[in-house]
Amino acid sequence: MNWVKALLLLSVLVLGCADLATTNRILELGFGEANPFMQMAQAWFGVWWLIPKLGLTYLVIALLWRSESLAKIALVVAFCSTPVINNLVILAGAS
Repeated sequence: MNWVKALLLLSVLVLGCADLATTNRILELGFGEANPFMQMAQAWFGVWWLIPKLGLTYLVIALLWRSESLAKIALVVAFCSTPVINNLVILAGAS
């Protein structure tokens, strides 16, 4: 496997974990989840809502693994960074 592709796939995993951590911090501060699918997961699974969230991250990685286009993988990585950046902006505004 190409090392660039491996780094991009690892980035998706790191961004998924960062999204989970920042979302948890936002929830601790009393704010709510903006994503309706994750709201539903939180309602159904309670504290175990992280299972479907990380499951989705692993699904994205598995699908990207099959891709041959580094540009398309990089685009998905950029898209995955959006919720993390948004969460960081919310956390910065909350403090």
